[in-house]
Order: sequence, then structure tokens, then C-alpha cells
Amino acid sequence: MSPHKIDVLPSPAALPQYGISKNGFLPPEAPLARLPQNYYEPWERIIQQLPELLNAQQIRPWVDRLPILSTRHLGGEPEWQRAHSMLAVIAQGYIWCGPEPSERLPPAITIPLLATSEHLEVHPVATYASLNLWNWRPLEEGVDITQPDNMVALQTATGSDDESWFLIISNAMEARAGPLIETMLAAMEAVEVEDFPKIVGALNYFKQSMEDIGTLLERMDERCNPQIFYHTIRPFLAGSMNMEAAGLPNGVFYDEGNGKGSWRKYRGGSNGQSSLLQFCDAVLSVDHARSGGFHKEMRLYMPGPHARFLDEVEAIANIRGYVDSHQDNIELLGAFNEAVAALSRFRDKHIALVTRYIIIPSRMGKPTGAIDRRDIASASTMLASQKPQTQELIGTGGTTLIPFLRTSRDETSAAAVTH
Repeated sequence: MSPHKIDVLPSPAALPQYGISKNGFLPPEAPLARLPQNYYEPWERIIQQLPELLNAQQIRPWVDRLPILSTRHLGGEPEWQRAHSMLAVIAQGYIWCGPEPSERLPPAITIPLLATSEHLEVHPVATYASLNLWNWRPLEEGVDITQPDNMVALQTATGSDDESWFLIISNAMEARAGPLIETMLAAMEAVEVEDFPKIVGALNYFKQSMEDIGTLLERMDERCNPQIFYHTIRPFLAGSMNMEAAGLPNGVFYDEGNGKGSWRKYRGGSNGQSSLLQFCDAVLSVDHARSGGFHKEMRLYMPGPHARFLDEVEAIANIRGYVDSHQDNIELLGAFNEAVAALSRFRDKHIALVTRYIIIPSRMGKPTGAIDRRDIASASTMLASQKPQTQELIGTGGTTLIPFLRTSRDETSAAAVTH
């Protein structure tokens, strides 16, 4: 939370300063598919061949031959985002390409990755921003990007349609809920002038938006196979925190050359790093105190401007307080509680998805034809204790999966205003 109470809401005109566009937390235009400078061709060459290099377990020798490139030639934000996305994905491949994970990132990746991370104010690891927000392209110009069929991921570790679809579903959800940001900011302004019809309208729109993104989430099964996700895609999303059982007892050493460097532990890419869901929590004043600070910690994995925006919205969130003090207004009370219920139902759908894509595959054998290497997928799913119980399964973000998701869902439901 910001150190002092913010008096003024971020206005719609100010949203670009927070990296927010008509597409919500996605960039206003499609991310760059390639850096324009030939200087960065060595990075582009690796990212273009990444699936083949990973499949042949050749990524490490290729990266080890890379020159250390400077970030000083990067121009506007799209170029920094492209560079960071490539470096973060290459780093994941380098670390998690079997048969054992690498405990060290070489200087050719570490040095520019730390520079792009500092510029973009995000941790130097593959986050939701680098894997999702800055990693998509429309199949045609001008298409509706609220429909996942109209986009593909720019780069993936596996080269599979399953991985692209897995990432793009979240991007379509972000785009669909983009207009919700201005709508809810307007509702917070409406509280100040007691324009209750506007507040009710915004809350009704909130409910509809949650239902729409829930419908998109349920489309995951169309083109992403749970077994392929669990055994082939998911290992490359893992972080270096809570990964003792997977072979990273100290995390990863970010080697900066000349004897410099540091051991670091980061959580892996996770939908918990989506600013959208945290925005929804903030405007409804959902209290995640029981979640052990995870939601706050996730803001460190978001681009700095997004995290600052959430801090400011959270500091002045006023809708729940207004509803609580006007419980006699049945329409207002009902609209707010329906909005809360819709957000809670969305979290139920997420729990169901996790069950299908992680819990159930973790109990099944490896599919035939899977690459024969140390089973990092399963190792990185279990806590270091190696207990096989469902409740010990952890997500790529490093939390115990089902208990954490249920707690988040229950905290959401608790935001309802009751007499």
C-alpha cells in the first residue's frame, strides 16, 4: 500500500502513464515480433530456434557462445519489452533444459536481463508480463483480440499450439476486461458524488466481465492438452524458489562475469502476477490477509507502473465502504454482492482448471513419447518434503496450490456486505 492516502483517482487520461491502454494491462499495440537492430540478431536467432534447441538439449552450448550484448541500443518501451521477453524465456530454457537444471545463468544472459528488468521495474525472471503481456501477435491486423482464436504467442519454449493457446487465453481475458478499468474508476468517482445509478451500472458490468473472462478460461481445453501442459510446458514456467526437490537448493546464480554475481530465488510465471485480478480485488476491497502476503509479493513481479497503479487504487477504494453505509439501498447492495459472487465464481473456475491441468496429470504416468530426462515436471510440483498428497502440490508461483486458491476464493466471498 502507498505510504499515504491518495486523494485523487488515476484519471482515464493518466492511464497510459501506468502502462494501461484500451487493451487493459496489455500494450496498446501488438508487441514487436522482432527487434529492429541487427545488433540483437544473436538473441533473435536463439529465440527463433528455441523449441528445436530445447528438444535437442543444445540450448546451453548455444547460449554459452553468445556475446554479451549491451542494452544501450534499445529504443522505446516495446523494444525493451521484446528484449526482456526473449532473455527471460531463453533463461528459463537454459535453467530447465534437462537432464538436470542449471544452477547458473551465464553473463551473456544475466547482464542484459538485469538491465531490462531494472528498466521495466520487474524481476529478472520469466513473469506473467514477459510470457503473456509482451508475447503475442494478432493473426491479422485489426482483429478482435478479446477472442483467443485471433492471436498466437510470439515465442514459446515448446513450439506447440498447446503452449501458445495456454498463454493466449489469458491475454484474451486481459483484453476483454480492459474496459472494466475505466468503468470501475468512474464508479469510484461516482461514490464521491453519490451517483448510485452509475455505481450500480458499473457493478453490473463488473459481474458481466467476470462471467465473460470465466467463459474464456473454460476454453482452455479446446487446444491445450492437460498432459502436454503438465509434462512438457509447465517445467519451463518454474521459478527458482521452493525448487530444492527439482535440483535448485540455492536458487540460481546470476553470473555477471569477472567474479561478480549473486544467488537469487524467484517465483515462476503465474497468473497470480496478473494485474487484472488484483485490480478486481482492489476495487471491491477484497482482503487477502490470510494468503500470507502472496498477493502483495506478486506486485514485485508486475511491471512497476502496473504495481503503482494497483497501490493507488487500493489506497482509495471506496465502493465497498459506500455500500456498507447504504445497506438500505437494496439495488446497490445486491449489485455489489453479485459482483463479489461473480469474482468468487471465477476463482472457482480457476480451481477447476488447476485440478484438470495439474492435480489429475500429477497422478498419471508420463505420456508416451515424452522426452526421456529427469522428471523436472513432477519434481518441481512437489515441495522439498516430497509428500505425495494433493495438498503438497505447488504451483509455478511457488504456493501450495489448492489450499492457496481456496483461501483466495474464500477471502473474495468474504468481501460481500452483509446486514
